[in-house]
Amino acid sequence: MKKIKGFDIQFDFSRFRRIADLIAFEGPLLSHYVSDKGDDYLFYWVENDEHNNRWLALRVSLSSLQKYISKELSLRQLIDSPNDGYLYCFDVDNDLNYHNVLLVQPADLPIDYLPSTDSFYDFEPIPADDAEELMTYELTIPFKEHSRLEEILAKIGFPVLSLKKAVSHAAVF
Repeated sequence: MKKIKGFDIQFDFSRFRRIADLIAFEGPLLSHYVSDKGDDYLFYWVENDEHNNRWLALRVSLSSLQKYISKELSLRQLIDSPNDGYLYCFDVDNDLNYHNVLLVQPADLPIDYLPSTDSFYDFEPIPADDAEELMTYELTIPFKEHSRLEEILAKIGFPVLSLKKAVSHAAVF
C-alpha cells in the first residue's frame, strides 16, 4: 500500500449506512453512505493488498451528489474540492475493521488514486441489499421534501419507480 501524507485521527466509519453502490465491478468501487448524523458521504476504493482495501471518503452535499449523478460534476471535481476541504483515507481489513484513518488534503493524494478529469457518472446505482435500510433512509427526509426529492431524482434519470417497486417487493419477504 502506498504511503499517504495525512494526519492520524480516530473516526468511526463502521456505523455509517450504505445507501447504494454507484459504481461496482467485482465489488463496490464507489458507494454512497450516510453517517449516523445524516451526512452524505462517498466512499471511493483506491487500492488493496492481501489484507486490506483502501478507501477515500468525502462528505458531499445532496446537491453535489445530484450534480455528479446528472453529469454536471465529475468524480475528480468532487475529490479535488471536497465540501470540508479534506478527505479521509482508511483501510478496511478482511474482518471489516477500519484502521489507519487519516485526514488528507486532495493535493497530497498519489496521482494513481485520482480518477481522470472526465470521470463523469455513467452507471446505474445499485441500491443497498437491505430494503429496510432504504426505507429508513427515505424516512429521514422531511415529508415536505419527499415529492421534491422524487422530482429531482426522476429529472436526473434515477429510477424512482423501479426503486419503489424493488423496495416494496423486497419488504414482502
